[in-house]
Formats: sequence, C-alpha cells, structure tokens
Amino acid sequence: MFFRFLMFAFGLLVLATGISTVTHAGLGTGTVSSAAIVLSQQTGLSIGFFVFATNAFFFVLQTIVDHKGFFIKAFKQLPVCALFGAVFDLAMWATSFLEPSSYALKLFQVCAGTILTGLGISGMVYARLFILPPEGFVLSVMNRWGGSFGTLRMGVDVFIVSAAAIMSLLFFGTIVGLREGTLITALGSGRAANVFLKIWGRLFPKHRPID
Repeated sequence: MFFRFLMFAFGLLVLATGISTVTHAGLGTGTVSSAAIVLSQQTGLSIGFFVFATNAFFFVLQTIVDHKGFFIKAFKQLPVCALFGAVFDLAMWATSFLEPSSYALKLFQVCAGTILTGLGISGMVYARLFILPPEGFVLSVMNRWGGSFGTLRMGVDVFIVSAAAIMSLLFFGTIVGLREGTLITALGSGRAANVFLKIWGRLFPKHRPID
C-alpha cells in the first residue's frame, strides 16, 4: 500500500509538472489544461479551478459508462481532482522560469513535457489507488468494451483539445492556447503512458500493468 501511495504522489506531481512545462514553452498548452486555459482567460478564474472542472466532467462521463460504485468512485476521485487543480497552479508557478528563447528549444521543452505527462499518467494509473477521471473514464471504457489504454487516452486528449478550440472561437473569435505543442502532447502523451506502463510492469512484476 505504501508503494501505491508513493507511485500515486509521484504520478500526480509529474503530471502537473509535465503539463506546466508544455504550457511555458509558448507553443500551446497540454491537452488536459487546454479547455481550462480558455475558460480561465474568459472568466479570470484560476486555471487550476477549471482543470478541476474538466476532471469533474469526465467523472460524469465515467459514471454514465459504469455507474457501479458511484459513491466510492466519487470519494476516491473528486478530492483528488481538487488536489490536482491546486498542485497544477503550484506547478505553473514553480516552472514559470522555463521560457525558451528559440523555436528549437521550445519544441524540445514541449517534447520533454509530453514525456513527463505520459510518465505522470502511467504512475497514477499503475498505482491503482486514486486516479483522475479522464483515466477512470478510459479504464471504464476498457472494462466494458476493451481497447488499448494509450489509444483511448489519446482520444480523450483529442476531445478536450477540440472542445477548447470551439470554446476559444466562440469566446474570442480566434484560437487561444492551442498550437503545435498541444498537438504533440495530444498525440504523444498517451503513447508515452503505454510505454511507461510496460516499464513499470518489468520493474514491479507483482503489480500487473494496465495493458
């Protein structure tokens, strides 16, 4: 159990750091925070608050797919969503010094942030202790219909980015916070999570990987 708490805390911190690293590269933001940044600029509220709201939305979707154990899921996931929102705001502050000057360095930072994002996701999922609703939604879909975690997680990212683009056009008449860095993260973080899940399986054979 102690191992699972460590893995979960590691995943949560790395995930927030990865997304904030991508954001500060100046080539768009991470997929999880894309809608949050648009809503934050529209309302003036914290990005972390809307990261929480995004997670709450996927908790609803997860419940629709699999309503069993609703109260247990709510107890395990919603407080973690609030914690992640707060940690995300902290990570944005802690990584604010990451401001690459050249385009090549920006791309490098986006790729590094994408890898960190996938590592964070894999750590939280592999801990099988507390998970965020986007991952919980993916696991519910896998349990009901099958599929690959990385592929389904990438689909979630694409959905969030698409929603962010639509809201951005409606609110501002242009695209805000979405650039090539967002696309790289959307396409890469789920694949990176798949790789890290297999690595965790080799390092800790007593804990079965997701896929």
